[in-house]
Amino acid sequence: MEISELTLKLILLLIPGSLACIIYERLTIHKQWTSFKFITNSILFGAISYLITEVIFNIYKSDESFKLFWDNLPTKDIPYGVILRSSIISIIVGFISTGIDNYKLINKFGKLIHLTNKYGDENLFSYFLNAREVDEVYVRDIENKLTYHGFVNSFSETDEIKELVLLDVVVYDYETSKELYSLDKIYLSKSKENLIIELPYKTKQNGTETGKTETT
Repeated sequence: MEISELTLKLILLLIPGSLACIIYERLTIHKQWTSFKFITNSILFGAISYLITEVIFNIYKSDESFKLFWDNLPTKDIPYGVILRSSIISIIVGFISTGIDNYKLINKFGKLIHLTNKYGDENLFSYFLNAREVDEVYVRDIENKLTYHGFVNSFSETDEIKELVLLDVVVYDYETSKELYSLDKIYLSKSKENLIIELPYKTKQNGTETGKTETT
């Protein structure tokens, strides 16, 4: 199968957007993208990367290559230099976009101007565990009458189950709070209705925070 010069140019032009899109997709929490959504986002990221690159090089170098780039866009000429520079900028665009999403800057600004109360796009389980203050937790497994105390290492969620990995784990009897045993690490996989996660109550003593939780 032969690839025409115009098709090759189109593929190369999509490289900056694809780089930024891959970074954003890998580092943010969201539902799995369809092929159409990935391509659409790649085009958007690519356009942003090309525009930012053009502004930067026009300010500092008065570069005329971007004028030729836009003029020759419908032609078969491949602007390798422009694609390379935009690809480098697209990596930065991908990380900045990831930070904006993970820190919910757009949502926080929307709340600041009383435009929305939406916290983000991911589910509440991921939003809760992804919060900066969430590290030490108590996990209640009511079905097996156990309580796990440990530090969050990683987590995920599907339509059926919640998955959670804890480090430095102490296991207690749920009803008596009696310590049963300790573990370096544990993997928990439970249906959504059978998993309760709690944070220890934080009290400040002499400028430092101390965890305090009563389990009954």
